[in-house]
Amino acid sequence: MPAPCHKRHPARGLHVGVTGHRLNRISQHQLDLITPQIEPVLAHLASASRCIEPVLLSNLAEGSDRHLARLGLQVGYTLHAVLPRPRDDYARGFSSAASRREYRALLDDAARITELRGPLRVAGRTYLRAGHALLDRADLLLALWDGAPSRGTGGTADVVDEAVRRRIPVLHLSTRPRQRPRLLWPRAGGTLEQRCDRRRLDAVLAHVRDTRR
Repeated sequence: MPAPCHKRHPARGLHVGVTGHRLNRISQHQLDLITPQIEPVLAHLASASRCIEPVLLSNLAEGSDRHLARLGLQVGYTLHAVLPRPRDDYARGFSSAASRREYRALLDDAARITELRGPLRVAGRTYLRAGHALLDRADLLLALWDGAPSRGTGGTADVVDEAVRRRIPVLHLSTRPRQRPRLLWPRAGGTLEQRCDRRRLDAVLAHVRDTRR
């Protein structure tokens, strides 16, 4: 008989970090086009994690971060917002009143909010620190990424590189047309890049469970 699922302990669940391009590198139309690839991946990870409540970690930047947060909530994830700055300070940097309303709505839906504080004033370093803080809590990373280097410090490529350095599995969903999802799985023998399918996702989840024992 399976053990009961105690959802009052979300820290014991699968933690999926998300990263991706902001609106200067991806449009809402592109996000809508890639959504049919994202939804089954998030849903499979949630269902295959058994009774453990899945948690989605997001910095809630404009663009990919928020899109992934909304999709995660729709398929049953708990949202943990990891903010680069105190929430009101962060909101002042968004592009419009509508963007700030969207952000605050997601904060209302979040089960947990972490606000990073400190003396950093350079935006790129602030975002890099937030990406690292997200990875500190993540079992795996889902990246909406065009595969190109970051345009400055703290971009999507920097977060992916740091995940690989830490040997955190990365599910790479390309923002380029007609690209299949890829799995970047850093192991002792190097980083293995391979097609991402359900069998390999299950192998990643088994690896996560093994490393927690």
